[in-house]
Amino acid sequence: MKKILFSLLIIPIALVSCKKDKQGIDDFSRELSLEAAQITLQTSGGAMNITQPLTNSSNADYFTAGELEYTQNGEVSAKVNFGQGEDNSFAELTKDGSISSFELKKNESYYDGKKSKYKKVIVEPLVKSDDCKYIIAGIIKYYDSDTNEWVATIDFGDRVCDEWATKTAADWSGEYVFSLDDWKK
Repeated sequence: MKKILFSLLIIPIALVSCKKDKQGIDDFSRELSLEAAQITLQTSGGAMNITQPLTNSSNADYFTAGELEYTQNGEVSAKVNFGQGEDNSFAELTKDGSISSFELKKNESYYDGKKSKYKKVIVEPLVKSDDCKYIIAGIIKYYDSDTNEWVATIDFGDRVCDEWATKTAADWSGEYVFSLDDWKK
């Protein structure tokens, strides 16, 4: 009888505690899992070249000048122009003869009607390819929405189709390599 009573008291507490811990993890994981690529290429691989020198914004968290070129099989497949040094947070993408722009800095995001806990800055455009289910390149920084403190940086790699990304965070030293499959679950 004591065992049954003990089980009835402890199991609900354990379940609530697990859910609370999981919820804390899910905030950042959910944010990361909803990231969309700014560039989609036909295949993974290839190279990224700096064709005009890159210049950081006044607070050094995104580029405001310079140009990146993405090549595959010796051909230019996309170009990203960060501007001429003006402090705006948009970059221009040229791909397949079309020009579009995308935002590098997002101060507010909403998911499921809730304001995100993070501001994000695209340091290098997030790249996806038609032949890979993962983001294959790019760097994104996350900041706390309330304090503007840097929280973490995620580096998606160098255009190789694999599940691995690297996280550097404010609350520990060093880097943590993790599977993109883990946060997509």
